[in-house]
Amino acid sequence: MKFNERLKFLRRSSKLTQEQVATYIGVKRVAYTAYEAGRTSPSLENLVKLAQLYNVTTDTLLSCYTNASSVINSFEKEFENNADRFSPECLTAEERNLIAAYRASGKGEQISAYIKRITKEK
Repeated sequence: MKFNERLKFLRRSSKLTQEQVATYIGVKRVAYTAYEAGRTSPSLENLVKLAQLYNVTTDTLLSCYTNASSVINSFEKEFENNADRFSPECLTAEERNLIAAYRASGKGEQISAYIKRITKEK
C-alpha cells in the first residue's frame, strides 16, 4: 500500500473527515487532500502528527512494513530479545524495592517520596 493510500485507509478507519485531520495537523483541507491524492507529501512535522493521530509509527505510515503481521512480528521479536532484562533475577535490590513500593502504595506521592529517600541515601 502506498503512503497516500495508507493515509486514506487510516483516516477512513478512524471515521474522520479530511477537514478534521487537516485541522489536527494544522493545514488546510486542500493541502491534506493533496497528501491523500499523492500529489504532495507532508512535512516531517506533519508526518509525526499524523502518526500520533493514528497511533502508528512513522515507519508504518511510510510503508516500511508491508502489513500488520510484520509489525507485530517485529515487536514480538524485540520483546523476546529484551524479556530477560525484566526477569526478577536481573533486577537490582533497589529496583525490586521500587516495584514493591509501587505495588503497595497505589499513590504517586508515596512513590515520589520513596524515590527521593533512596536518592538521598546514595
